Amino acid sequence: MKTAIRFRDVNPGDELPGFEKYIDQAFIDKYAVASLDLNPVHIDPDWAARAQVFGRPATVAHGMSTMSLMSAVVTRAWGATVPIMRMKSKFTKPVWVDQTVTLNGKVKEVHHLNPGRHYASVDVTAHDSEGDLVGFCEIQVRLAG
Repeated sequence: MKTAIRFRDVNPGDELPGFEKYIDQAFIDKYAVASLDLNPVHIDPDWAARAQVFGRPATVAHGMSTMSLMSAVVTRAWGATVPIMRMKSKFTKPVWVDQTVTLNGKVKEVHHLNPGRHYASVDVTAHDSEGDLVGFCEIQVRLAG
């Protein structure tokens, strides 16, 4: 079991371990079922090929799946139960099927308030196989002393 990260052990500039996730149609379909978002732009390759909603004849991952992968940078580094207080995210480009998303995080700031209210802000980026930024977010995480 992972030891909880302590506020005193976190510093601005600290890098969190990144990871890569291959986005295939099975991943997109599972996310569609879990989120109840069954939009054909995500789950119907034939429809997506005809419609080309985002300019390509392919399905795209859900934006919220990209956001969940970005949050995973923090939970993989600091534990699944670390309390995420806030996420401010932006999506800059669709994530196409059969792309690999590379995710990285870095501590932006730490805020010393009082025990039980200390928090860190982590900047997370997501890039696709083409090296383009597909999303970024700031995640605020409450940390014990």
